Amino acid sequence: MSAYRIELFVHVAAVIVALGATFSFPLLHAAAERQGVPATRFVLRTMHLIETRFVLPGAVLIFLMGLALIFDDRTGYSDHLPAWLAVAIVWYLAAFFTASVVQRANVNAALGTLEGVPDGSALPTAYRAAARRVQLTGAVLGLTTVGIAFLMVWKPGA
Repeated sequence: MSAYRIELFVHVAAVIVALGATFSFPLLHAAAERQGVPATRFVLRTMHLIETRFVLPGAVLIFLMGLALIFDDRTGYSDHLPAWLAVAIVWYLAAFFTASVVQRANVNAALGTLEGVPDGSALPTAYRAAARRVQLTGAVLGLTTVGIAFLMVWKPGA
């Protein structure tokens, strides 16, 4: 097996493992909110744990394997970086920043609004605003993942 095939496999596998689960976050989040404060706290903490242990480390691996593929002689991209790939790289870095800084702060803020709230209480008003930011940022990140995957497969101009 060639280094190229190993790099490609690790790159694609990391995308599936690291980013695949994030598409379930909106569904889990909405279901937890219907169950109340304890379930919502649990799901937000679980989302945070998955992001910390799988998504962010996996995103770094995705980037590193992507770079390895760019500099592999089989792609030819090290000599000439196509515009679609340059756009995908910049978009990916922006998404990584958004996930690791903005979304992490959004989830922490939502969790913070639930601290000290009794289990039988309704979700507080402050939580609703924080949750909207989590949901909106998550939607943008999901669309970004699909958009970058589209560029990687379609390779416009190639």
